[in-house]
Amino acid sequence: MSYRIMLTRKVTDLKGNLRIQVQVMDSKAARIIHFTLDELEKDELPDELKVYIRGILPEIAEGRWHYSRNRLK
Repeated sequence: MSYRIMLTRKVTDLKGNLRIQVQVMDSKAARIIHFTLDELEKDELPDELKVYIRGILPEIAEGRWHYSRNRLK
């Protein structure tokens, strides 16, 4: 697998809704991908990336990669 999570952070949209943004390094394509967790349901992300993120959702929710190391809840 060529994906590795770099960090997560809280972002708000224009309506004030809180989202979790994820930054992932794709070493195979030498690029960084930014997306929010609600974008996992969209078709723009590669299936392999979706599987990787879904497999570590509990750790994301715990704040393992959050830039301040605080819990995201």
